[in-house]
Amino acid sequence: MKVFGIYTLIVVACYFSGFGFYEAAQYLLSIPEDSEYHLLYPWMSIFFIFVALPFYFIIILVFNRFKSRSTRIINTILKTVALIIIGIFTSLLVPFMFGGFGYLAKPMLFLSEFGILLSSFFIGTALVFSIGTSLAEQHLKRLK
Repeated sequence: MKVFGIYTLIVVACYFSGFGFYEAAQYLLSIPEDSEYHLLYPWMSIFFIFVALPFYFIIILVFNRFKSRSTRIINTILKTVALIIIGIFTSLLVPFMFGGFGYLAKPMLFLSEFGILLSSFFIGTALVFSIGTSLAEQHLKRLK
């Protein structure tokens, strides 16, 4: 039960930190607050819950199953890179909800404000999820 509680806290923390990264990117890009980008919130939440989180947990399970003999820092860095790649992949899927695969023909979309906001959200969740799971593994190892 303690493991479930810790991982629930990690999921909630990475979800809200993703919105923090989103808002930071919106501020850095000088996007006005009255823009329509707040309409992305439900779509980001749906993709976070149903796409990103399952992949994040699968990556964590794979890394825990096949731990290399390298140091904990290298494992954490590899896990973080894998989670960021999944986060970028998930951010590329969100525009498909609005127009299908026609977005693949427009590569500039992913470098637009829209794409940067989505990427910042999912990269932020991946970073916090990686750090949180690494800290949780250390904490749970001490309890055993």
